[in-house]
Amino acid sequence: MKTFDLFLVPSPPAAIDGEALRRKLADSPWLRQDRSDPTQLVYHNVDNSVRFFILLDPTLLESSVEKDPEDDNLDAPVVSTSVLPAQNEIEESSVPLPGEDEPDLVIDTPTVTINIPLFQPSEVAREAIDFLLSLSTAAKLDAIDPQEAGVGGGEAGRYDAVELFDSWIRAQKSIFLELEGKLDFVRWSDERSRNFFGYASSCSGLREKYRDEGLAVVPVQPASYNDDVLSLCVWRSDVPAVIPLTDLVLLERVRQKRTFFGTKKVTEELLIPGDKLWKILSPFAQVIDEPAPMLVFREAALPPSQVTNDLAELKGEAAAAARRTEFDGVIDFDLPTAVPEQEADLEG
Repeated sequence: MKTFDLFLVPSPPAAIDGEALRRKLADSPWLRQDRSDPTQLVYHNVDNSVRFFILLDPTLLESSVEKDPEDDNLDAPVVSTSVLPAQNEIEESSVPLPGEDEPDLVIDTPTVTINIPLFQPSEVAREAIDFLLSLSTAAKLDAIDPQEAGVGGGEAGRYDAVELFDSWIRAQKSIFLELEGKLDFVRWSDERSRNFFGYASSCSGLREKYRDEGLAVVPVQPASYNDDVLSLCVWRSDVPAVIPLTDLVLLERVRQKRTFFGTKKVTEELLIPGDKLWKILSPFAQVIDEPAPMLVFREAALPPSQVTNDLAELKGEAAAAARRTEFDGVIDFDLPTAVPEQEADLEG
């Protein structure tokens, strides 16, 4: 599947502020450099699983972002499905044929190219576009939307986030119609998407807020389950924590087991519906509704007897019933409900 690409290019007659661009890239905690291609950066927000790729003009690579030797996932080559033309195609297309006018401005390689995934939740595109525009502002660069129905007709300019997001939506509707609706996807409700990304966006602030109390902030993640993609979190029952309301919870249930020498802690994993855990803990926890439903459960080390008993009685599935996954094919927006039929031939 092609990506939705956006370019950043110099804004004539201003020169590129390369130092400002490098600083902005280095400030992001989510950027890593691909070992197989130093011109490609991987943006991966571990709080909300948003992931996309950024391509840089090689001349800007003076320590833009340091490689992360601990990230094993970056050892494998990254496959990009960008619609950015190959370098030789760009160069050849910029040479005028006899009788043609010289182009006003030839851009061999965009300063920045961002590859935004298609057919993923809206927040993926919004976060990618916001990041792109922050680079545009910092380095005084113009944006180009090269899509057929893109913003500005392919001309460089300053476009806002709403315009670019709407173009992302249009691109997917166009592809959907081209494929005559033959596209498998998982449709998340507005509520599920809001709960997932609303909680994820608050994780950084929650970690800061509850650091002195020693509370863990349980991350949320997408998981494949029975041919569906649901929200999931993992909670260990003896850890005081902030716990989101998710479709599924991988519960690491800690129990005291008698042995010849006394007792020892035993941990068993089971997969349960998130609302079951919510019903057990909510009477003894602080309930927060905004920006998403979550519980602050402080008594995990010495839980009330009712919580202990209810957790002990829970029945669930094996942990392997759900698997960590990506957002490919998960959408939270509407696509055309039917492919327009060709008008009937009224002649004859």
